[in-house]
Amino acid sequence: MRKRHCTCGAEADVVRGTRRTADGSDEIFYRMACPVCGQLGPAIPAVGKDEAAAIAEAIEAWNEMIACLRPLEA
Repeated sequence: MRKRHCTCGAEADVVRGTRRTADGSDEIFYRMACPVCGQLGPAIPAVGKDEAAAIAEAIEAWNEMIACLRPLEA
């Protein structure tokens, strides 16, 4: 899957993170993050998915977010 460049022009990376849920357990999520400007894509929880599927979903969510910010880019 092709990753779209950030609005600043840099190539974003997939990052893995954890966050504490309301019930006190840790949740793993994946998202795209720009190493230049710090823009973050939507956090995609990995619950019930394998790592590859969660990463693909994070890339797709990033691409959709960038497409909304730059609708005229082909």
